[in-house]
Amino acid sequence: MTDFLAGVPAPLALVAAVVLLFAESGLLVGVFLPGSGTVLALGWLAGQGVVEVWVAAVSAFGATALGCQHGFLRGRSLGPVQRHLVRRVGEERLARLESAMDGRAAVAVSTSQCFAVVRTLVPRLAGHSGMSHLRFTACNAPAAAAWATTLVLLGAWSGAAYEQVQTVVGVAGMPLLAVAALVAFAVWRLRRRCPARPGANRTADVPESHADRV
Repeated sequence: MTDFLAGVPAPLALVAAVVLLFAESGLLVGVFLPGSGTVLALGWLAGQGVVEVWVAAVSAFGATALGCQHGFLRGRSLGPVQRHLVRRVGEERLARLESAMDGRAAVAVSTSQCFAVVRTLVPRLAGHSGMSHLRFTACNAPAAAAWATTLVLLGAWSGAAYEQVQTVVGVAGMPLLAVAALVAFAVWRLRRRCPARPGANRTADVPESHADRV
């Protein structure tokens, strides 16, 4: 996989990633597309110097956020959308998603960015549920930015372990990775707040200074 990615020109990689991520979050065909894997691959290319890290993160965020906006507006304008969704995802799964939207639309929109399939469906259901456009954007945009940035950085830092990181993301999902990132950040902060005490060096000098006085 990395051998194939290494041969992709930067402009082509960015265009392909933007198109795929928009489709993954904004079109119903997106339930079959690899959103997280695409962002990881874009991050790996950034780590190899093919594209800038910030360009990869902004492109991934912009594409998935615009796709979610498209899905939300489609859910609003199409009226009843169940018939279209049932054909693609099944009646039982759709019923669970609609139940999650009842009274918890903001939480559902924010957390759906971390999960494949629901990342595609929830914006449409949010639009269909009557959620305001401003509230949807306020919940979706920060989650999309965090999702895209985290995966781009993971891809950029993975190096030779790219295949393993991709497997972990596919199996464990973003929530587990987010918890691991928070734990690592907390440990880093604690180490910065608790530096080594300088008193040990001063105590070591006491016997020598005492001997000089004697």
